[in-house]
Parts: sequence; C-alpha cells; structure tokens
Amino acid sequence: MGKLAYDLRQTSGAFLLDVLRRRAEADNAPDDVVRRYEIACDVYIKQWSYAVLNKVFFWLALVATLAVLVWPVLLATLESLEGLKLVTSAITQAMATAVAAFFVGLYLHYKSRQASAETLLRTIAFGDLPPEKLAEAVNEELSRIDQGVRFRSQSKDENG
Repeated sequence: MGKLAYDLRQTSGAFLLDVLRRRAEADNAPDDVVRRYEIACDVYIKQWSYAVLNKVFFWLALVATLAVLVWPVLLATLESLEGLKLVTSAITQAMATAVAAFFVGLYLHYKSRQASAETLLRTIAFGDLPPEKLAEAVNEELSRIDQGVRFRSQSKDENG
C-alpha cells in the first residue's frame, strides 16, 4: 500500500491537499483523480490566503482586546500625570475599543472564510462528484466565499 504516514502537524487544508497529491501522483492515477487535485490546488490557494489573514487579525484582535481590558488600570496609574491627557481621554478609550471590535470582526470574517474553504477541500477529497460537476460546484462556492463583508438587510416583513 506504500507509505501512508502523514504530517499531522499541519493545517487541515495542507493535509487534504497532501492526500489529493498522493492520489494524483500514484502510478496509473486516473485523469479524474489528477483533475480533482488540480481543482483542490485552486481552493487551497484561497484557503491559505484566508488562513494568513485569519492569523494576522487574530493576533491584532488579541492585542487590542488586552489593551481595552488593561485600560482602566492604565488610567488609574496615569491619572496623576498631567501631560498624558490624550491617553486618559474617554475618546481615546472609545477609539481603542472600536479598533479592537474591528479587528475581532475581521478575524471572525476571515475565520469563517477559511473554514468554508477547508470544508470545500473536504468535499473535493472525500466527495463522489465527477470532476466536471465538482468544478461547477467549487466555482459556485468560491463565488459565495469571495463575497465581501455582508450586512444583513431588513426584509419587507421585518419593516412592519
């Protein structure tokens, strides 16, 4: 059966791509298997990009959220320092909170996109759609994933 040991210290996307690569590189691999791997490579590029953005905004959100949590202690400590009115200002605290919320929102946005791309890779790796239908389904799902930040609009029923 050959060497089946996988590196289990990798992202789900990298693991799934590795599974598909091994299948495609096997002796006498059918064209469908190779095509499935090629489709997965396209999805993996998106998944990897979303994973990078997800990690960047995770750390920014973490730092900003810690700054918001530490702010009251900072205010109590710096209250006596006359030259730091900007730091002790409520406006500055509100802005720091808004920035933290913005980073958390971006983290959640890119995390959901990364998870969607990984789910799509699972469908490619373990699903049974033929490559032609799979390519169609992948294009449709990537179009949905690639939509920007969406805001919920009220329907006529909700307006009263």
